[in-house]
Amino acid sequence: KFLAIFAFLFGYGAVLLRDRTLQKGRKFGPLYVRRLVALLVFGLIHGWFIWFGDILLHYALLGLALMAFLSRKPRTLVIWAIGLLALMPVLLLAGGGGDMTPDPEFQQLIHEAVARDTAVYSSGTYAEITLQRRIDWASSAMNQVLFYPQILGLFLLGAYFAKQKVLHDVTENKDLLKRLAVWTGVLGSLFTFLPHVLASIGLSETSGTQLDVLQILVGGPLLGLFYICALALLTQRASWQRVLMPLASVGRTAFTNYIAQSVICTLLFYGYGLGLYGKVSPLVGLVLSVLLFTLQTVISALWLKRFRMGPLEWLWRAVTYLTVPPLVRRGEGEYQGAPRSA
Repeated sequence: KFLAIFAFLFGYGAVLLRDRTLQKGRKFGPLYVRRLVALLVFGLIHGWFIWFGDILLHYALLGLALMAFLSRKPRTLVIWAIGLLALMPVLLLAGGGGDMTPDPEFQQLIHEAVARDTAVYSSGTYAEITLQRRIDWASSAMNQVLFYPQILGLFLLGAYFAKQKVLHDVTENKDLLKRLAVWTGVLGSLFTFLPHVLASIGLSETSGTQLDVLQILVGGPLLGLFYICALALLTQRASWQRVLMPLASVGRTAFTNYIAQSVICTLLFYGYGLGLYGKVSPLVGLVLSVLLFTLQTVISALWLKRFRMGPLEWLWRAVTYLTVPPLVRRGEGEYQGAPRSA
């Protein structure tokens, strides 16, 4: 669900960036291409040297495709979004979902590969892990390509919301957001939990693959959109504003926090760190996740008291605008470095 939200916001942000750029009389194309090229480089560094499950490279590549749609009408965006989001589920369901059950010989190969990866990641040197990371990165990248229609569809859905200014004025669009929250919440929950319900009563043997398709490719985006609408509505309440406000600092430093999570977790789990790979239960993993995110929330808030943006956001902005943006705050409404117009 978070992946759906992340992709939605990427498309949403692209429209906002384009509008602001054109309002200032600047050319959007060259600026946006520099932004995507920088993101691609960040993605390669992240995927090759830190963690193989990088998403930045794919967002950069699909961001180029998104450029072709940013000047289109909202109706065009939503038609393409629905078509792309429906493409994979329709193809997989039309083909019976495919037989995803590997034969015993292939299962044995999988177990051997998992054991080999566990040994390398848990106790290998940085050089050994980097070699394995490159192999896993290539496999992950090829697998991610299959989801390009889904990701681009979510980009376009976010762009549609931005064009229609659905989230610009939540109060004005309150009724629309409520209806969207209800429908996406109900349908998303249905598609997400139905496979588990059927499995619990022993009725999912013949339709498990098809149900998995609906759960991941339909239920995930629907619930992601539900969370977006629900959070937008909750921010209109003063009590919820106080609860949700700490998350704003994480959002303003999202790029830095994304990479920081990879650095911290690889140091926790990989052999050149604490070597916890394959040794942590799901419960301990959940606790670590909550603690890490809480720590990042606190650090982000403290950072933004002194700085305008995260360090990687600053670097990304510098490459995008070919300037040195202000970073250190000098006081209330005053910043050290270049003027705000930069």
